Amino acid sequence: MLRLLAMLAKYVAFLLVLLNIRSFPLVWHFRLFRAFIQLGLSLQWHKLTHFYLPKAKRREALRAWYEKDQPIGVHPFRKEWGYKHWVGPDDSDFYLHMSNSSYPKIMDIVRFQLAPVSFPNLFRTGGWVALAATHFSFVREIPMFSTYEVRASIGAWDDKWLWCVCRFVKPPSTTKSKSRSNSKSEKNEANDADGTNFKPLKGNDKPNPDTVSCALLDRAARTTEPDGALLYTVAVSQCCFKQGRITIPPAVVFAANGFYAAPQADFPTQTPQPKAKAASSQNHQNKPRVEFPPHWPAVRKVTDSASTLRKFYAGGWREVPEGERWWEDAFRACEEERQERLVPFVGSKFEDAVGSKFAGGEKG
Repeated sequence: MLRLLAMLAKYVAFLLVLLNIRSFPLVWHFRLFRAFIQLGLSLQWHKLTHFYLPKAKRREALRAWYEKDQPIGVHPFRKEWGYKHWVGPDDSDFYLHMSNSSYPKIMDIVRFQLAPVSFPNLFRTGGWVALAATHFSFVREIPMFSTYEVRASIGAWDDKWLWCVCRFVKPPSTTKSKSRSNSKSEKNEANDADGTNFKPLKGNDKPNPDTVSCALLDRAARTTEPDGALLYTVAVSQCCFKQGRITIPPAVVFAANGFYAAPQADFPTQTPQPKAKAASSQNHQNKPRVEFPPHWPAVRKVTDSASTLRKFYAGGWREVPEGERWWEDAFRACEEERQERLVPFVGSKFEDAVGSKFAGGEKG
């Protein structure tokens, strides 16, 4: 009997260790920096396999390597990134559902996966993203051992701050949910898919947690997604871009990494170039051609060398004359939408500035 109990205890201990392996030392750090590690290894492999080329050819190849995964031509308010996770025992509390303290941990991992694929031209110069605040609205619990998806999107931005919206959802798995989503109008899908179609609400004269919380509660009242997914939690992260101690306007970083709000008549193709695992002539011929936005030649001048790009991020953008600021032209087509989206996040001061049409919650 003692021998049997000892064997049973050994298997139970092994099972507990296996179920909690994600909480081992350095495992969280690996999960956090995995995207950067993969990007760094891929870059070193590219340099190793192209060292024999002349200098000019190496520069062209390196530029093509950076551009192949950039969100070139992607509308910042139409793009959504999805990341799937599951709730382990180490993520759960004594109620056997995901602990409230686990949400920020997962959001750190999501942001670190999102950043290198969205802003590679920022990190190549040593730039970084600073997190100022995170706001949560918990709609329902996520049971232990269940899978869920984090859907990240760009909510709004101003001259300094970026608001990133993350929605924890249970993806639809039945044809019934798909048919329910197909019955929605295209207008509702476009407005709700990014999770930021909040009612404009009056707030204080400066950004404050209450303003964002009200916007979150308004979003949380809609407990299903356009595709029928069940909404668990809505979270908003307030961030800013940094080069050293210098704050970079989000529009500068967005445009320098390929994002573009295109007038439909001028730039119909807004899908990014698909990711490629290896550079081969056959794969290159099969890939659809990427339509570069009009401001891309100006971006290439700045990004030709890391030192030039670093100086530009560190304040060089201020020296560009008013009429030549290509990052402003890149998002001129969505300027009205950007201002409308800002109202729930920054409150009544901006609401008064953009006009009475956004006042009083007339648009939702």
